[in-house]
Amino acid sequence: MNFRDISLAGEQIYLLPGGAVFLPATQTLVVADLHLGKGTYARSRGLLLPPGDTISTLQKVLQLVEAYSPQVLVALGDSFHDCKVGERLLDEERALIEIITRKADTLWITGNHDAIPISGIGGEWLEEYRLGNLILRHIPSVTIPSGQAELAGHLHPKIKIRIRGHVMSRACFIKGEDRLILPALGAYTGGLDVSHQAYEGLFPQGHAAYVWGNDQINRVA
Repeated sequence: MNFRDISLAGEQIYLLPGGAVFLPATQTLVVADLHLGKGTYARSRGLLLPPGDTISTLQKVLQLVEAYSPQVLVALGDSFHDCKVGERLLDEERALIEIITRKADTLWITGNHDAIPISGIGGEWLEEYRLGNLILRHIPSVTIPSGQAELAGHLHPKIKIRIRGHVMSRACFIKGEDRLILPALGAYTGGLDVSHQAYEGLFPQGHAAYVWGNDQINRVA
């Protein structure tokens, strides 16, 4: 399996192709910003997005769960695009969620899109989760306690890179001295370039981006 091995606050972290994280010491898989139900939300407001985004995203999560066999799955908020998505989920989508939550103890961190638990969804809902020296939450905090580090989502980081004369925008991880921001895993999620002002103040000691390709994860200073 291809991954990039990093550490934060003394905790070993595997960056996985596709944008997820695996914590080997606790057998924990971490994903961010699935935005399940975004397509049906948009269509209910007259935006004709193609169907299938929720199935596609859940299949990616299931593939990760089957590949790494985690004991715990942590979803870092905005897992559901709105608090009424439970009313719109198809039977096949519910079945996939049930399969995932049976295979791993699932913790749903609340986000700004899903600030309250979604009815009929298995797993536990938390505002944040602490694991060793790591704090797992949705929105990056202003300050992090000394000796600890943070895994967060919310910002959907992307970076512009030049390959063979062509400039393209790619989803990426952003790592600082005590913080890692995960990219969005959802099918219909946009992103903020790493130069955006939303990142100001989050990485006072500087940061690096990690972008995945076909066979490896590359560090971009």
